Amino acid sequence: MMDTALVLTGFFVGAAGAAFVSASGRRLAMYDEPSERSSHTVPTPRGGGIGIVLAFLIVGVYVTGVFFDTIIGFGMGLLGLIEDSFSLSPSLRLSIELLISAVVVLPYMELGVYGAALFVFWVIFMTGTANFYNFMDGINGIAGLTGAAAFTLLSVFAFLTGADHAISVISLAIAAACIGFLPFNLPRARTFMGDAGSMFLGFLFALFAFRLTEGLKDLICMGMFLSLFYADAIVTLYLRFRTGERIALAHRSHLYQYLANELGYRHWVVSLVYCVLQLLIGAASLAAYYGGIFWQVFVAVAFSFAFIAVYRSIKGLRPKVAGLPQAISEKYDS
Repeated sequence: MMDTALVLTGFFVGAAGAAFVSASGRRLAMYDEPSERSSHTVPTPRGGGIGIVLAFLIVGVYVTGVFFDTIIGFGMGLLGLIEDSFSLSPSLRLSIELLISAVVVLPYMELGVYGAALFVFWVIFMTGTANFYNFMDGINGIAGLTGAAAFTLLSVFAFLTGADHAISVISLAIAAACIGFLPFNLPRARTFMGDAGSMFLGFLFALFAFRLTEGLKDLICMGMFLSLFYADAIVTLYLRFRTGERIALAHRSHLYQYLANELGYRHWVVSLVYCVLQLLIGAASLAAYYGGIFWQVFVAVAFSFAFIAVYRSIKGLRPKVAGLPQAISEKYDS
């Protein structure tokens, strides 16, 4: 009964935060003006994901007390909120993200070469996931719907494995907070999630994966819960690097951006397709987890080849929308 109350708390706090920013974004100087880099055409408040961060803080403190993970997760949310308000330099933001990730990982690492390698891996994994999630928050609904799917899958994994009841409850509350946010972002955006929400969700997903991982099987399984975001971000970055583009420059090369902008599909359609596919992939990953490492590798490899094939096929389609700008932000321009 109490778990249900905590999940409902997540929903209402997520909605309240989005409602507040939607009504007060201009006064708070958190407003995203349209530009040639944007997918939106009217000024829209950003930072609406702060309600998701507050939901995590409230539920996390209740479930675990003033626990280290609760404080550090809230800190990443605050970093995102600062970015929404003042726009930090990329190098400064990345340095802070790496530092926060290192603070999380270091107490759990052992001495030696293997321990050092694991430390580097997890720090990169956490920082990378935070930024990949931020890159993928570029059209209405995609970050909220995928967040609801990914954290629901994390909650199910934690519950089925009995690894950590607190993470199971908090993950479900985060999924509910994402759902609470969605009416303010979909189908018409009254507020954007902003870095406050997208960076936080990516970091928290990686943090929970770190806590729940006891072996390679666990990591593969949970990694597939956010596989579409990972795949879209990694393939796009690789192709841009291979063609000699400057990675740091704004662009609209992601698959979901091409679907929404060049091919003209409605934002909610693209976002819903990503969400449904992510749930199906996550379910397949959970089934493979109990089938053994062979089936896990099979699902991961099959997904990788399928994604690359679909990516190439869709990018080969002629754009249906003419006159679109050639540069677009990789942020929350939804």
